[in-house]
Amino acid sequence: MRRRNASTAALLATVLFLLPLGVQGGAQARDLADLMKDRFPVAQGEATPDDSDQTVLARFYRGRGLKPLWVEHGEANAAARTVLTVLGHADEDGLNPNDYAPASLTAQQAHLDSPEAQAAFETNLTLGLVHYASDVSVGRIIPTLADPELVIDRPPFDRAQFLGGVASATDLGALLTGLAPHRPEYAALKAALAHYRQMKAAGGWPTIPPAPKAPPAPPPPADPANPTAPAPKPEKTSDALKPGMIDPRVPALRARLVATGEAKPLPVPLPKGTNPELYDDALATAVKEFQRRQGQEPDGAIGKRTLVELNATVDQRINQIIVNMERWRWEREPADQPYLVVNLADYTLSLMRGMDVQLTMRVVVGAPFTRTPVFIGNMSYMELNPYWYVPTKIAKEEILPKQKKDHSYVVKNHYTLLSDWTSNAVPVDPSSINWATVTERNFHWRVRQDAGNDNSLGRIKFMFPNKFDIYLHDTPSKRLFERAVRSFSHGCIRVQDPPNLALAILALTDTPGWPEEKLRAEIGGDSLKHQTIRLKNRLPVHITYITTVTDPDGGIDFRTDVYGRDARVLAALNGPRPRKPVVPAAVPAAAPTPGSAPNAAPNTVPAASGDAPKAAETPKPSVQGARTGATPAPVKAPAPAATPVPANANPAR
Repeated sequence: MRRRNASTAALLATVLFLLPLGVQGGAQARDLADLMKDRFPVAQGEATPDDSDQTVLARFYRGRGLKPLWVEHGEANAAARTVLTVLGHADEDGLNPNDYAPASLTAQQAHLDSPEAQAAFETNLTLGLVHYASDVSVGRIIPTLADPELVIDRPPFDRAQFLGGVASATDLGALLTGLAPHRPEYAALKAALAHYRQMKAAGGWPTIPPAPKAPPAPPPPADPANPTAPAPKPEKTSDALKPGMIDPRVPALRARLVATGEAKPLPVPLPKGTNPELYDDALATAVKEFQRRQGQEPDGAIGKRTLVELNATVDQRINQIIVNMERWRWEREPADQPYLVVNLADYTLSLMRGMDVQLTMRVVVGAPFTRTPVFIGNMSYMELNPYWYVPTKIAKEEILPKQKKDHSYVVKNHYTLLSDWTSNAVPVDPSSINWATVTERNFHWRVRQDAGNDNSLGRIKFMFPNKFDIYLHDTPSKRLFERAVRSFSHGCIRVQDPPNLALAILALTDTPGWPEEKLRAEIGGDSLKHQTIRLKNRLPVHITYITTVTDPDGGIDFRTDVYGRDARVLAALNGPRPRKPVVPAAVPAAAPTPGSAPNAAPNTVPAASGDAPKAAETPKPSVQGARTGATPAPVKAPAPAATPVPANANPAR
């Protein structure tokens, strides 16, 4: 009976909360106190994070004796005006003020001539403020609902605690302006958002047309001495605009870079003999600076990739800034303790203590078709001279064809064939197998690459157990670190300088017993002994995806959205409010152990496959379909691209 009464009360409360005040109050005139009682009936049960907004507001107002917060003597008070000002400027944080109804609230403020109007204003302003406070503090969207590859939870936001702070605040303006993240990256994005909006108001920047199509060149003549030989193919020509060229596109290129500050305009009037269509050294320097700011090779050549970034519109850059402000709202404020951050979009790793960078280096991350997911883990151990247990998919699709072509391939590349996947598996002599009869369907052996300098995992790997089997590791192939774009792996993350990273982690986690000489001897000499180093203190690992980065002068640079994730976040920001509770029932401090990550959509994020064999790195993977850093504003979020889901990278630790 008690449960039935509680359900009835909850239903009645919801109805009263939504109905117009005239319907609730009937024909009889009622005062504000009576109307507040109707709007906020006594909430049943204990408060929980899953409480609806109506229940949270009911508990708050009942706790203060139904006394209004924003209406005094029939008028909006100074606190209400402060809140309306803050809500009206929500766009400065990349949020939509219409989500919090400041225009309608301002209109209501001017007509508080009845208890009904006062009660509606009081309720709507509080509700709009709660939504704004949550959005600007911890994010407007739920990451996993926007993109299943964002396997993270927002920090908690306690609506009841916030309202209590509002009611007792001595400086409400300071309280509200302090809700946004207190990070220099967020402040830089907020300043950049205002700057790019100013550029938009001034007309943005011009686009650069593609190279004019030249008529096809005639084929080279056949060799008269050998008329039956095929004619040589014509040499390929490049449409790239390069320094020293005279081209009608140069004035537009210069104007584009003047708009964003990389180049200076030509003097007026032009000095005698100046050709405005000459791609001169000064403009080449400006192009190189632009390329550096986009994370590209600063070679000065305007190829397809650079042209795409140059022609990103000011609206696209504004959207990219807004998306990354939202991402920073999902991050917890860093404590004064060590943690590791990998920014997949920037291909960098940073070892941090609080806001101080202890070490940074380049990384190679998952290719667009084997994307590395976003999540948080805890590094607990390192492995020296690791084995690499080759995932079944790679063994069948990459190693098997090479072995069938060259029956010594497995031995030459230091692989061992194991009889099966059990702990009792024994080595099998590859020469005892008739490889002509082996297919992907009947290939049943487990493949292990032995420890050594040729091992695809190098001499050390860094483990933070997670359901994706993602880890950091060394690599024998260092050449990819020289490239600007470094999305080539099967999902795991290769690090540029593993020894120094290991030494820094050992120091920051207070792990004893591994002085520098000992560590370098174990991973740099002839020793192939497999060893595990257990860290004394776990190291949080944040795998992030930020397509705007802060440059040394406090501005921001853009990165190519190689995984196409910006569009999904933007679509969610432009969509309806998420239906899940504002406060998650449980917010883990880090990614859970394998098999229990929250909100993970099955078969949507590729499990890491470790790294491909060394020989597989030579061809440059295609990035066809990868989005640029200039994010469009789609009406509907695109569906995630179909992605292969390789087998678990390392089933046996």
